[in-house]
Amino acid sequence: METHYAVKIPYALGLIATRSLDEEVIGLRDLQKAHEPRIRNGMIAYEYLTKLRNGEETPENIARFNETKHDLGYGLLLKRYTDNVVDATEAQIQQAVKDSIPAVAPVFWAFRIMVGCGVVMLILFVLAFYFNARREIESKPWLLKSLFFALPLPWIAIETGWFVAEFGRQPWAISEVLPTFLSTSDLAVGDVLFSLIAFIVVYTILFIIEMYLMVKFARLGPSSLHTGRYHFEKSPELTSGLRSQNS
Repeated sequence: METHYAVKIPYALGLIATRSLDEEVIGLRDLQKAHEPRIRNGMIAYEYLTKLRNGEETPENIARFNETKHDLGYGLLLKRYTDNVVDATEAQIQQAVKDSIPAVAPVFWAFRIMVGCGVVMLILFVLAFYFNARREIESKPWLLKSLFFALPLPWIAIETGWFVAEFGRQPWAISEVLPTFLSTSDLAVGDVLFSLIAFIVVYTILFIIEMYLMVKFARLGPSSLHTGRYHFEKSPELTSGLRSQNS
């Protein structure tokens, strides 16, 4: 949570984070400070929700719950540490405050890997377009090799981007309403394990088939498509005739 090196571009972070030029981008420590009173308010909301569930539907209880219900989700963050949210200790409240933002390092590095992959792909695209337009790309083996080794980059960018989206939303399954640890499935371990193994087996088989076909047809070359566009697909008679005309 410290910035050691930065490229500072005025207004750029605001556009990314808030889609605005003048809206303040709140830091993580300030967010935690803002979340603490919301957690305490959520404890009150949970208390009156419990009363309403127990049949104490008095106008006073309903009004008090309606005043605090927008912070109920923050109160539910305490469920990780105690079943009795109303009587949570100060230490438990402070732990819930820490949990109210995602862990910084995984999101920080995943985002930069995603952006780095995008920048590399953009550079390679520009270079490939330039040399291809000049009909020189065949004489640039370093570029062709770079393009080949860059094949995994789109997948890496997609996966790290997905990680940023899902891990960065922690601790919420539904923002400010439902914590992720309360939204987990109640399936048995065996059910999840069976599904996971089935996915791994099926997709491994498909991967093997795909790689076999890709290698097979890559070795055969473009002529395996039988388009007739390549000189080595033409009949020997036609080829010799063309040679006689040229000579």
